[in-house]
Amino acid sequence: MTSSIKKATFLQLAFMIYGAVCAGAFGLEDMISSAGPGIAIITLAIMPFLFSIPVSFAVGELTTMLPVEGGQYRWSRMAFGDFLGFQAGWWAWMTGVVTNGIFAVLFADYVEYWLPAIKDYHLAALLQQWAPTFALPFLAQNLFENISVHWLICLGLIWFMHFLNIRGIQVVGNTAILLSIILLIPFVVMLVLGVAKWQHSPFAPLLASGKNLVSGFGSALTVAIWLYSGYDKLSAAAEEVENPKRVFPPALFFAATLSMLSYVLPTVAGLAALGNWQEWAGAYFSIAAASIGGAWLGHAMTFGALCSNALLLNVTMLAASRYPLTLAEDGFLPRFLAKLHPRFGTPAKSLFWGSITYSLLALFDFTQLTIIYSWFLMSSYILLYANVWAMRRTHAEMQRPFKIPFGKPGLFLAMLPTCVMALVAIGSTVFEDGAFSRRQFVIGTLSLLSGPVVYGMVIWLKRQAWAGKYFAK
Repeated sequence: MTSSIKKATFLQLAFMIYGAVCAGAFGLEDMISSAGPGIAIITLAIMPFLFSIPVSFAVGELTTMLPVEGGQYRWSRMAFGDFLGFQAGWWAWMTGVVTNGIFAVLFADYVEYWLPAIKDYHLAALLQQWAPTFALPFLAQNLFENISVHWLICLGLIWFMHFLNIRGIQVVGNTAILLSIILLIPFVVMLVLGVAKWQHSPFAPLLASGKNLVSGFGSALTVAIWLYSGYDKLSAAAEEVENPKRVFPPALFFAATLSMLSYVLPTVAGLAALGNWQEWAGAYFSIAAASIGGAWLGHAMTFGALCSNALLLNVTMLAASRYPLTLAEDGFLPRFLAKLHPRFGTPAKSLFWGSITYSLLALFDFTQLTIIYSWFLMSSYILLYANVWAMRRTHAEMQRPFKIPFGKPGLFLAMLPTCVMALVAIGSTVFEDGAFSRRQFVIGTLSLLSGPVVYGMVIWLKRQAWAGKYFAK
């Protein structure tokens, strides 16, 4: 990156990490009805201590030791060499690619809450409505029938966030602060009104019907892992942060604390006021807010959900674009991906081709992509701790302004629950309706094998005279 780039402040970094991890309580609703309200709230409250804080400690130690662009990719390459370094970069990049398409689709889904008719509209139908006598050529008719209004909304969000990202990390950071404040306002109002209308115990019952303590906690844990993931994302842009060795640890702690409060407090308030835990399902916070505060609060909560998905896309787009940039700088991807914007110093080509990819993914079903996301993300967390362990031995002389406390025992205690939960999360993707799914296992396995395959292709291409010139030395 260029030295003249405007760097992010502590507050911008803190809210970008919050946006990458949480961005409001949206997404936890199914946990309440499937596991039970009591065990769900307990799980949400203890997850920061089992998962968020240990991961933040690992990210904090590595970032303060080596605050470089590319984060996990360059740490892994330094610790284990080119092959595992490339795998780390590939996994982190692909998780961003998959999730960014999902965030755009979820944004358009929430627009449908207000305008349900748009799901039936495509360009051909709109053109017929506006110009009934105009006849499209056959090929154009087929094309226009496949371009829905829903997809156009996805495109509008993706390319608006692309424009913000091109302008640099400060713009992304300021947008993260603004969107976070907007989306948190309806939750704060719901919290105040919900506590004032407290009628039920939010912890009763502890478990949903048919669940025991083990199955209930396991059901809640699977969702909670995804809710609390993402603390490592902004390390990919560490060089673009003012004094990263000093600000990353407190920014991570701020994000972890705000995330826990964002999940636990409005959930407790909603359950205490309404007591209808069986009805909690996807997008239920809008219904709960309307039931507690009236239709206006329901609409405000829906608008908050739009801001949440926009925030997630905005921040994850920034993080994901830094991996192809650094891989290209180090000669593992074509050098054109390392090209920077002449004015803003941002990875223009990486952002452009990323946005093209997200636009295409917004056309497809994400069932299989979420399996790929799970395997890549959880493998990255296991490798994150391996990096800490290895670099304490191989680079012991490097200064670490922040370090996971209590030496090797402290590191072991930090990594154990995270690695166990990572394996649980991967395992949950290969079961469908309680039975082992060979198809989903194959999808996950092939997703991890894609890294070695691409790495082998890159090494082979770099040795060919006709292709080697397109890679940096």
